Amino acid sequence: MKQMDRRLLILMRLREERAARAQDLAEECGCSVRTIYRDIEGLCEAGVPVAALPGEGYRLVPGYHLPPIAFTVEEAVQLLLGSDFARGLGTAAQGEAARSAAAKVEAALTPHIREEVTRMRERMRVAGGMRGERSPWLPVLQEALMNDRLLFLRYHSYSPDDITERKVEPYALVFYDRDWHLVAYCRMREGMRDFRAGRILAAEVLEEQFRRNPAIAPYENDMYEAESLQEVRVWVEASAVPWARENPGFGLEREEPGGDGSTFVFRVRDIRRLMPWILSRGASARVLSPPLARERLRQEAEAMAESYRAGPMRRVEKRSSSS
Repeated sequence: MKQMDRRLLILMRLREERAARAQDLAEECGCSVRTIYRDIEGLCEAGVPVAALPGEGYRLVPGYHLPPIAFTVEEAVQLLLGSDFARGLGTAAQGEAARSAAAKVEAALTPHIREEVTRMRERMRVAGGMRGERSPWLPVLQEALMNDRLLFLRYHSYSPDDITERKVEPYALVFYDRDWHLVAYCRMREGMRDFRAGRILAAEVLEEQFRRNPAIAPYENDMYEAESLQEVRVWVEASAVPWARENPGFGLEREEPGGDGSTFVFRVRDIRRLMPWILSRGASARVLSPPLARERLRQEAEAMAESYRAGPMRRVEKRSSSS
């Protein structure tokens, strides 16, 4: 934790009703007790009246007030739930930053508000399954993004299934589909591309800076050239529509309800990215167009059926012989 952040957290703890022990502050800040002593001394030199209570710890001298930070219960709960969610979106270091931010919010609450917030948070939580270590290249992507620097990527492309090296101009980082995505102008492809962080094998910030094109809207769905996208229409029977809505497929543009089901309309660059969603719907879904998508799905379904007809041992033998 940086010195400024650490001292702000100490200051927040000192304004609480009970005294703060140096050992407890050191544990919360992830530093030594000696560092806490130096921070306390630095706060005193800056004019903050800190009183040392023998056997109890430190606290602010009565009558000294910091500028108030007033949060309602709902505001505090939303901020703390947001920090819980953020812990699972980045690297371990970024998760620690989210935890530190949450501690500062909690420290700024009045005793009454803190009690209400604690009671609500006991009943509202972010599921632990949403957490997990993200791409180790996130800090590199953020550095290039914030400084408008050219970025070198070694990337495993979904289509075609190969590894490429390219230089890109980063425009935005967007979290969706359980991963961070770098929206950038690819100099190799001469167009905007979406790079999934989990597929980045290496990243390096280059010295060259680029000038952002104000006409590029990185959050718009039509950031790709229209001719590079194809429309895929998938009909889903009525009984399966709620579950299809619950987990929408990649590139969903709209839903067209009608009759005994709904038609889900997608715009994608590669039909293969949509195949898992269609297959997960089973016989409840049917591809209407284009013909290429129908044919690919038919081939995949036939291959799956043949695999199960062959029996488990024959499938293993077939894989062994092919490898």
